[in-house]
Amino acid sequence: MEYLHSHLSDAGFMSSVALVLIFYAVLRGARISMWRIALVSFPGTIAHELAHFVVGTLLLARPRRFSVWPRAHGHTWTLGSVSFGNIGLLNGAFVALAPLLLLPLAWLCFFDALLPLWDGGQWGWWLLAGYLTATVLFAALPSFQDVKLGARSFFLYAALGGFMWWAYTYALAAYKHAG
Repeated sequence: MEYLHSHLSDAGFMSSVALVLIFYAVLRGARISMWRIALVSFPGTIAHELAHFVVGTLLLARPRRFSVWPRAHGHTWTLGSVSFGNIGLLNGAFVALAPLLLLPLAWLCFFDALLPLWDGGQWGWWLLAGYLTATVLFAALPSFQDVKLGARSFFLYAALGGFMWWAYTYALAAYKHAG
């Protein structure tokens, strides 16, 4: 938190926050047209699907197909996709939530690209970095399909976490009662 506090007084901090928020709003607004959102969010779509692919590979989910080309499915569209051959209870939640790993990348883009570019007066690069930061931030949220893919695994880990919490509080209460 001290890291963030030290940057609040930087000259370009608020301007960079505003820039990222404006680009994020443009991305949200572009969802009206599927081709418009596909075009403006393309770097983020690549990052989102790569996150699934990399985590799926590391957790032995066996990625089979990788696509960042938009496709229609009835009345809905898919901007990109990765299909897997081995999604199970143990790896499903992690593969589904893999885009959340893009949040630190957005943080790094902001502090290690946007702020130095502002300080250097490199306005064109600053605008580009703001756009890329917003697309990475936009892509960091798992989609409904991602959550659906990992749903059974989420329930397993939630039940396991609940059991571990219960066991911890039970053991702590027994320890306090004994001592």
